[in-house]
Amino acid sequence: MREELLELWRFRYLLRQFVARELKIRYKNSVFGVLWSIVPPLIQVMVYRFFLKGVVGSEVQNYSAYLLCGIIPWTFFTTGCLDSCQSLLNNYGILRKVYMPREIIPLAYVISNGIHFLLGWVVFFAYFYGVNALMGNHIPILPSIVWFPVLFVLETLLVTGLSLWFAALNLFYQDVKYILQTLFGPLFILLPILYPVSNIYYPMHKRGLDWLYQLYMLNPITAIITGFRDCLLQPIAPEQFNKTLKGMPPVTTPFSTYLGAAALTLLIAWSGYAYFNHRKWMFVERY
Repeated sequence: MREELLELWRFRYLLRQFVARELKIRYKNSVFGVLWSIVPPLIQVMVYRFFLKGVVGSEVQNYSAYLLCGIIPWTFFTTGCLDSCQSLLNNYGILRKVYMPREIIPLAYVISNGIHFLLGWVVFFAYFYGVNALMGNHIPILPSIVWFPVLFVLETLLVTGLSLWFAALNLFYQDVKYILQTLFGPLFILLPILYPVSNIYYPMHKRGLDWLYQLYMLNPITAIITGFRDCLLQPIAPEQFNKTLKGMPPVTTPFSTYLGAAALTLLIAWSGYAYFNHRKWMFVERY
């Protein structure tokens, strides 16, 4: 693997070219350009906030910020995996004609989506710690914000590892993209994106399923979304989402859970790169 990484480093200029090409293609003939990477999450937040307040009749303090902390990492996770899954098939002609480290192609899609991921957070910080504060809706900057870069790197590693797995597998078994598209829908509801993990913990704890909750939290993307909220925002009372949990305190995620999820993330990144390199010289002979 060390030799593969050194070769990838030697081709870093080509990787930059692929990233630039992907960004140009994405916004070709687009009037608003890069704004399209920011507008969809903001519209989602507006819709869910309207539903919660106007239809359900519940008002959650700073819910827009809370929701964005879930939607921004979720969007990077899904778009990065789905785009990379199809990347080798979309660039199969290049694979057959040009010698280069094959992983450059899915990595270019991961990096381009990572740029949108970063832009989403720029908008988040600019609005909620800048514009929103001037309007009197102050969100304090917590000391735990120092963990933000760590979570950013961990999610990038997670998406990279999964993308390499999916890109390689999808070239041989094109069911992979359909499986991902099918799974991401229910996962959006099952993961703590629209609500806090407290609303998962208490029902499971009541049924004696604490072990299942621990497994739920060890899922790297669950821990990462929860981590972004824990390091940026003050906790929200569970009763604001579920009146039956009135008086229950917000659940604190232990540091050991984050360590376990981080270890799984590193394992996924390492195994994805190892598997991709094991299969990459079979790609051209696939068709």
